[in-house]
Amino acid sequence: MKYPPVRAIRPDLRVLTWGLGQDSTTIALLAEHGEIPPFDAILWADTQQEPQEVYDTLAWVQPLLTPPVYRVTAGDLGMDIIAASHGTRARVANPPFYIAGGGPLMRACTHDYKVVPIRKKIRELLGVKPHGRLPRGVWVEQAIGFPLDELGRTFCSDVQWITNTFPLIEKRMRKHDCARWLTAHGYRVPEKSSCRFCPSPSNAYWRRMRDTQPEEWARTIAFEQALHAGKLPGVRGTPYLHKSMVPLPLAPIDAPQTRQEELFCYACNT
Repeated sequence: MKYPPVRAIRPDLRVLTWGLGQDSTTIALLAEHGEIPPFDAILWADTQQEPQEVYDTLAWVQPLLTPPVYRVTAGDLGMDIIAASHGTRARVANPPFYIAGGGPLMRACTHDYKVVPIRKKIRELLGVKPHGRLPRGVWVEQAIGFPLDELGRTFCSDVQWITNTFPLIEKRMRKHDCARWLTAHGYRVPEKSSCRFCPSPSNAYWRRMRDTQPEEWARTIAFEQALHAGKLPGVRGTPYLHKSMVPLPLAPIDAPQTRQEELFCYACNT
């Protein structure tokens, strides 16, 4: 395993990559309460395809935050996927859709629609060019919202000028600790953050969308139908949102299910 470099000086910038879910929201508010060091900036990568409850979380949390919150985006991921499937866009960074006989596609959406726009904004905040080497010694501390029960998902940055940190793990906080802390301080507990058509969620997620968010459910079904009406470049077979590889309205989301590990996505994590 590659370990991050040991830094003898303070970072030039301390940022939080905010997913707008429970865990990263806890980190943002822990800083406001002085329980962890403050951030210089909070960065949120908007795929423009989050469910409404995520944008609702933004509306009530952002006014509570001292650091500037920067919304960055690489465009509307859903519209780009449909455009690519109908031949009006050359390529797209696919989510891990399920393909009959081939398993899930390799996840590319996180890099193009989360990592890239966040790093572009970080470089802008540092006052450096969008590409190329940074001045010697310049580095950024980037906080990511993995709790202690997701210790195995931590990873080092793939660039030397960013060092990833995990404040919840440093504080030995698990998911239930985050929910307890939020509740004890009078805050709501945000729902999980992910694109509405992400293939990662469990059956419970799909059931909750169907039963409590009919508009989101209808939009997600319409997205899958539009996807099936075209063909994704370079993909053999039909892409599905549910691992049963049948259209979402027919998927067995009411069936009993053991705990499912959701597919990895650091920028989309809760």
